[in-house]
Amino acid sequence: MKKIILLCLFSLSLCNVDAQKILKSFPFYIDGTFKKDYDEYKAGTPLKFNQLVLTERGANGEETLKAAVVVDNTQFAIPYSQLNVMALTPTDNKSFWEYKALQNDIYEKIWDKGYQYDIRQDLNDEATEYIKNLNSSNLFYEDPYTEDYVNGLFASVIYNNFNDKRLGTLNVYILKSPAPDSFILPNGSLVLSTGLLSTLDSEEELTAIMASEVSHFVLDHAIINVNKEVAREKRAAFWGGVVGGVLAAGEEYLMSKSDYYIPGTATAAVALISSAIFDKTSQRLGMTYSRDQEKVADQCAIEFLKMKNMQPSALASGLTKIKNYYEDHRDFYTLSKYGPYAEFDKRIERLGENKECTINHRYNKIMSTVNTFNSILMLNGKRYDDAALLVNKNIRNKVASDDDYVLLAKTNMALYNTEEKNNESLSLILKAKSITEVPNLNTDKQEILALLRLNKQGKAASSLKEYIDHLSAFLDQTRSADDSTWASTELNWANKLLQRINIL
Repeated sequence: MKKIILLCLFSLSLCNVDAQKILKSFPFYIDGTFKKDYDEYKAGTPLKFNQLVLTERGANGEETLKAAVVVDNTQFAIPYSQLNVMALTPTDNKSFWEYKALQNDIYEKIWDKGYQYDIRQDLNDEATEYIKNLNSSNLFYEDPYTEDYVNGLFASVIYNNFNDKRLGTLNVYILKSPAPDSFILPNGSLVLSTGLLSTLDSEEELTAIMASEVSHFVLDHAIINVNKEVAREKRAAFWGGVVGGVLAAGEEYLMSKSDYYIPGTATAAVALISSAIFDKTSQRLGMTYSRDQEKVADQCAIEFLKMKNMQPSALASGLTKIKNYYEDHRDFYTLSKYGPYAEFDKRIERLGENKECTINHRYNKIMSTVNTFNSILMLNGKRYDDAALLVNKNIRNKVASDDDYVLLAKTNMALYNTEEKNNESLSLILKAKSITEVPNLNTDKQEILALLRLNKQGKAASSLKEYIDHLSAFLDQTRSADDSTWASTELNWANKLLQRINIL
């Protein structure tokens, strides 16, 4: 109650001094000290920064921005231009992000130019349209456990009720894409790709990436960058073209054929998305950040990690893994000055020490299903080595599932046809069968193919009969037209193959 009374007294005092009128005020509750002597207060004196106040002074209507500071229960004003006399120490998400907005003059810019609601509303509608298109195209990864985990990490980074009236609410989506991408939309939606989750190895790395992206939102970088006067294609046409074009390219690239079946997700094969979707999005929504904006956002992330007692090197570690992915995949455009990750090397170099974070077993255990999903995307795209790398990551971390062993067998058989490799593939399939009691249609089919390669027709015939039984049971249970079509096609193939084996 004392704090409220103090604030009221301060407001009244401002009104009484030279006929001041309060135009706007925002609360802040951040502890700190004076960095140097100020009036009667010595350097090192503890203080509380309580609010920013914009006042109108005198007949000419001159506006004055001040900070309300409390020392020993006495509140007084410090001119905005002299805020550097204070050393503030945020201790939670709320005070941290509001302090960063204050440090980067966001409140001053808002008060100088207004909230620019027309631009904010336009960008908010753009971002909403984009999310709507992705969702309707089945391009978001849906797994309650993984989503809850990522949302929990994001909640540990953000603070939704900022001291301003910007549109949007901070939230997170997971995009089906093996390329490691992340970007925050002007409405506060953070989009992380499944590829990013697979590329990183720890909660600290993911937290660092999240904090850097949130910094762009808090510091209004998209609003600063967008040029209102540039001719813009109609919203629905633009986003429909972006998402539709990516889906069409995915269909063509994958030849409309899924090599690995996932019940209930018959369209999963078309979810292979290039970084082009990120590139176009960033240009459209003012998210092509300048070198200075990236530098400021990265520094915010490092300071956030320090506040949370996390490794500051986590950001450099995570960014290096993203860079290595694009280099390993020879995607040099993405890292070029024309691509969405321009000057990545310089960005990492600026961060200083590049010490790889300790691999976090809990993180890798939770992300094992994401690794498997990305491996399936790679396999469906005929990128067998990449699929094997993701599966081997799960095996190396001792979090592999039956799907992982089948996928590794499938990549082996796609790349090699020797007796040694075929026997190795069969061993992997048997390993898959040994760690689950639930029938896996992919395991059944791959076992049949491995046995035929090894010229074991009798065992292949037995496996075919088992596969036919499992398919029939699946067909009886499914209510999906796509799944029914797939199962009927497989049944036809299995019965014909069984006839050929029996004739031989």
